[in-house]
Amino acid sequence: MNNKVRLIDIIDTQTLTAVTSSIDISFGEIGSMYPDELEIKPVYQRLFRWSETQQSQFIESLILELPIPPIFVIETESRQYDLIDGLQRISSFLHFLGLLESDRYPKGHKLKLQNCDIVKELNGITFDDLSPALKIKVKRSYVRMQIIKKESPKRLKYDMFKRLNTGGLLLSAQEIRNSTIRLLDETFINYIQEIKSYPSFRNTIKYVMDEQINEQFDDELVLRFYTLKNADLKFYQGTLADYMTSYAENVADNKVSFDYEKERVLFYKTFDLLDKIFPNGEVFVNLNDKGFQKQFLAFHFEAFSLAMSKFSEKVSIDNHDLIRKLREDFQTLKNSNSFKLITKNEKEKKNKWE
Repeated sequence: MNNKVRLIDIIDTQTLTAVTSSIDISFGEIGSMYPDELEIKPVYQRLFRWSETQQSQFIESLILELPIPPIFVIETESRQYDLIDGLQRISSFLHFLGLLESDRYPKGHKLKLQNCDIVKELNGITFDDLSPALKIKVKRSYVRMQIIKKESPKRLKYDMFKRLNTGGLLLSAQEIRNSTIRLLDETFINYIQEIKSYPSFRNTIKYVMDEQINEQFDDELVLRFYTLKNADLKFYQGTLADYMTSYAENVADNKVSFDYEKERVLFYKTFDLLDKIFPNGEVFVNLNDKGFQKQFLAFHFEAFSLAMSKFSEKVSIDNHDLIRKLREDFQTLKNSNSFKLITKNEKEKKNKWE
């Protein structure tokens, strides 16, 4: 069998059959379906990032009848639709009509158009300011809705969401993971989002920037800890970000074991110990002649959290002499030229791994 024929056979065996349908639907119908028939889950609502200028220019496009890319939804067992692609467009329309239910805007808040660059006369108006004819025009704007039927394989639903949203302009890798992995199984992601609230962990990462927290970097740190602790990276070719995604997929698919209660206890003990060693949250920051720099460093997180995870069950946080010795050892390591050499180019190394 030649390679070309073999490749076709491999593709045929790996192809997942989607049960799909498509309809042309007006935005007015979409508005009437939301939120009872068309659901935008809270975890997805957090990803609504378009600025009000972007939202306004989208509404301008509807009014001008410019072509709109299709949206994708998944049919649930209860025959509702979960929106998996088109969040920015649908949320902008709902916001314009005052229908959007979101933490970002109070209920009933209506978008005031701004920076429309084709029909500048639209700037400063809301939906209520439109004439009846223009209101109808907006609501009767159509979009193609691609429906992935509930009979489709679960893995296909996951892969479609991942492909459609990976590389999105304003989404972090962890935001995409948190959304997509749920389509395989919610247990692992729910566990991460629960355990990241543990007080000792929060204190050790207190110098992570707010904008990183908004992009769920704290979730990523929990996943990074478990990936590097549990997975074998020896033969893996790729970035750390890819491997974290792969590890989360494997846990969700039950391809690798994950003892939630055992891992929870170890996580608590590890970060209780780290928090005890540096109670001011300085364990993952740099140290130089001027003192602690109070800038979170991912490589410090990886090195020290993994080391202490192997040590935490053997150490009592009430052993003050040992805690003091560990603090001195950490400070010595942070000041060592070899450790600084490994971590000083963290930005370049981060690009390689992430």
